Amino acid sequence: MKKILTLALCLLLVASVAFASDLSSLMKSGSENSAVQEAVKSAVKDAVKEGVKEAVTDAVKGAVKEAMDDGKLHGNDQLKTSKLAAQRGTVGQMLAEELLGDKKGELLTTYEKYTDAVMALRQKKVRAIVMDEMPAKRFLRSVDGLMIMPEALSTENYAIGFKKGNSELIEQVNKILNEMKADGSLKAIIEKYYTNDISSFKPENIDLNPGAKNGDLIVGTEAGFAPYELKSGNGFVGIDVEMCAAIAKKLDRKLVIMNMNFDSLPTAVSTGKVDMICAGITVTDERKQNMDFSVDYIEGAKQVALINADDYSK
Repeated sequence: MKKILTLALCLLLVASVAFASDLSSLMKSGSENSAVQEAVKSAVKDAVKEGVKEAVTDAVKGAVKEAMDDGKLHGNDQLKTSKLAAQRGTVGQMLAEELLGDKKGELLTTYEKYTDAVMALRQKKVRAIVMDEMPAKRFLRSVDGLMIMPEALSTENYAIGFKKGNSELIEQVNKILNEMKADGSLKAIIEKYYTNDISSFKPENIDLNPGAKNGDLIVGTEAGFAPYELKSGNGFVGIDVEMCAAIAKKLDRKLVIMNMNFDSLPTAVSTGKVDMICAGITVTDERKQNMDFSVDYIEGAKQVALINADDYSK
C-alpha cells in the first residue's frame, strides 16, 4: 500500500501541495484498513473540489483503485510478488520460478503431491498454486472455496517420455498413437474422462492384457494427476492409464504401472527402471536434453493459477 500511495503522491505533488500533504499523512499511517481506504477516496474528492481535477490523472486513479481493492488478486501480474506453490519437478514449478524471478527462493514452495499444495492454499500459507488446468478443475469439485484465475498462464502439449535412443519402442508407440488418433479411439478415451467424474471408473474394467506373449510394458507415472492418472483401490484409472493399456495390448505386452513421485520419473526412464513414463508430461527443451518423446497425445493443455475464491476481485 505504501508504494501505491507514494506513486499517487509523486504525481499530485506539482498540482496541489495541500493534497500532497493529506496523502503524505495517510502514508505515515502504514495500515491497510478501511479507514485508510476511505481517507484516500476523500482526499481525491477534496482535490477535485479544490479545482485540481486535472491532476487526478488516469495513473493516479488506477493507483487509488488498487489501494482500495482490499489487497485481493485481480490479475496474473500480482502473482509475481505472491507466495506460490507448485508440484515438484513440473512445468508449474518452472512457470512459478519464471514469475517470481530472483524472489523464487523466498516465495516459492514446492510439494510432492498436489493435495499437499491445496492444503497449504486453504490454510493460506501460499496465495496460489501454479498447476495444470484439468487437475485444478477436479479440486474445484472436491474442495469448497477455490477458483481458477480467469487468464491461463500458458498452453502446452503432453507426450510420453522414453530413454534417449530407445528408437524402436518410440517408433512402435508413435505408430499406435497415430492409429488411435485416426480411428478416434484416443479422442474417445480423453472425452470419457473429461466429461465424467474419474471416481466412477474402476481399475478392473481396464484390460491390462495379462498373459501377453511379449512380456511387460512397464510405465512410470504419478497417480495423483486426475483425470490423467489416479490410484483407485489397488489399481489405477485415468486417460494415461487407458491409453497405455491400449498401447500395451497392440504390442501384445502386459501393462504394469509403477507409481512414483513426479520428479523421480525422468531418472526412472533414463536408468531403464521403466520402459516409458506417462503422467501428463509437458514437452520442453530442457526435458528433451534428458529423454526422447513420442508424438503429442494432448494438445493445448493449460497451466493456471488455483486460488482461494475469497482472495479474488474483478
